[in-house]
Amino acid sequence: METFEGKVAVVTGGASGIGRGIALELARRGSSIVLADLHEQRLAEVEAEVAGLGRDVLTMRCDVASDAEVDALRDAVLDRFGVPDLLVNNAGIAVIGPPERVAMEDWEHILQVNVLGLVRGVRAFVPAMLERGSGHVVNTASVAGTWSYTWDAAPYVTSKFAAFGFSEALARRLEPHGIGVSVLCPGLVSTNLGETVRHSGVPEAQAGQWFYFPEDMQEAVSPEQVGVMVADAVLAHRFVIFTHEADADRFTWWHQDLDANLAEVIAATPPPPVLG
Repeated sequence: METFEGKVAVVTGGASGIGRGIALELARRGSSIVLADLHEQRLAEVEAEVAGLGRDVLTMRCDVASDAEVDALRDAVLDRFGVPDLLVNNAGIAVIGPPERVAMEDWEHILQVNVLGLVRGVRAFVPAMLERGSGHVVNTASVAGTWSYTWDAAPYVTSKFAAFGFSEALARRLEPHGIGVSVLCPGLVSTNLGETVRHSGVPEAQAGQWFYFPEDMQEAVSPEQVGVMVADAVLAHRFVIFTHEADADRFTWWHQDLDANLAEVIAATPPPPVLG
């Protein structure tokens, strides 16, 4: 893909945060946009923003944890635009809590969205891309998919490691057939992910205590900045997209001596609060 002009992009989780930032940047560069999300009011707001840029836009309420709803999204896109050029699997959630106490239903919920949501998107749109012989897939993982930066978000970390691995396997499958694959690994980004975070396995009164960030965690970037990074990476045909240089650096050395690096991080981590 050498330009976004005249292309069609599908963005899940497109009503806010990173999804909105990507959708608006692609629209600025000439793409028609399909926005899928659960939040219908925000969908309408971003739809107006995209239309204000002079781009064709389709919005649809879609739960990526539902086979039927993702398939309905595909059918609507094919009917309106034909086969899309870019699929951005961006919808995601967070679950926080001690891994040995997180409820099974919360484990299942986050994996349904953060992992199988990507799978559903690929199953829905990639077969037609393969038949055409062109296209690009962007999966949103996280820096949490490259190293486990916290002890109390094991479900989130697990889901993002799976997202990264799925993306790598997908690239090996699709690249020889003309389909590009990128995996977005954002660090801190100013989004509304915290609105939907679930605290699991801890008393409600202590829920706010269960989220540890390393002291060296970097400053947040904006979703608009991420949108530019993603668009540039797709045109450059890059696989891994980091939003922070420090995360890209860590990716190159973290596993070179994992025992020592883990020991250092564990030693610097404050003990968890006593559960009530």
